[in-house]
Amino acid sequence: MDEEDHTEEQTEESPASGFMSFEGDEAKVKMEAKKIRDKEKQAQEMAEYEEMRKDEREKEEREIKELRERRERRRKERQEEEKRLTELRKIEEARRKAEEEEKKKKKKEEEQSKKEEREKKLKDAEERLKPKKPNYVIAKKGGEEGGPKEPTSKEDMQKSKEQLEEEKRAILAQRIQPLAIDGLNAEKLREKAKELHDHLRKLASDKFDCEENYKRQQKDLIELAERARQLSKGKGKKTSGDVQRVDDSFDNLADKYAGCPPKILLHSKYERLTDHRSYGERKDLYEKVSKELEELIEKDRIIKEHQRNVRTNVGEGEGGEGGEGEEAPQEEEVEA
Repeated sequence: MDEEDHTEEQTEESPASGFMSFEGDEAKVKMEAKKIRDKEKQAQEMAEYEEMRKDEREKEEREIKELRERRERRRKERQEEEKRLTELRKIEEARRKAEEEEKKKKKKEEEQSKKEEREKKLKDAEERLKPKKPNYVIAKKGGEEGGPKEPTSKEDMQKSKEQLEEEKRAILAQRIQPLAIDGLNAEKLREKAKELHDHLRKLASDKFDCEENYKRQQKDLIELAERARQLSKGKGKKTSGDVQRVDDSFDNLADKYAGCPPKILLHSKYERLTDHRSYGERKDLYEKVSKELEELIEKDRIIKEHQRNVRTNVGEGEGGEGGEGEEAPQEEEVEA
């Protein structure tokens, strides 16, 4: 019984083991197929990765090439810009040097002109200090060397008015140069105006200096004459306070031309030095005073006319209408 049972079990187990072996082979085949698929997948991924890396390297190379080209282009542009700036600096430096040279030249010319002007003033002052020569010519009489002499005729000693006017016009034409301002721009016109203004200031200063110098010389002459007169009397010297004062209102035109009307002084020299009011303020002040004066004159004229009318009415109303004639003027006076 036992053996039979054992054989039966063996016969029963043999088909199960065969099935299991078949299943193991199938699993191996599947595993092999899976491994093959994994390898193919890895190979495909590797190929894709390599392709991607290749594209990335090409892209990086292109970018590097573009960067190098851009850098080279910028370097060339920078060199050109530096070259252009160098040229501009050279031009600016040349212009600055030319301006400095022009300023130095102009300054030197101004100094030279001032020096010549000072020398001319000194020379003129020396000429004025020299003794004046007589304004007449003494001719010899009878051809003798040491014989008596007589002055020439009156026409030779004194020039006529027409001759003086002609000389004056010639001197003015020589001194007053024509003003050539055609074709000048605004800057040149400003420089010309400044030059003319400086020239006017210089002329005014020279005129003032000449007048003061003349006054001082006049005072010296008066003092010397007074001292000589006192010495001749034997009374000794007098102090400067006792000396006759110089007339500050000396009129050059009246001294030069006999028929010239006298000069009218608007204010004294002391007022010119101490009064700092402008021309407009002075004008307003004098206009205000003149206006008030005109109003006073007009008011006085009205009062006088009213009084004249009153006297006329009083003269006409004598004899019975005198009372009414007196009341009317009183009312008119109140209204005035």
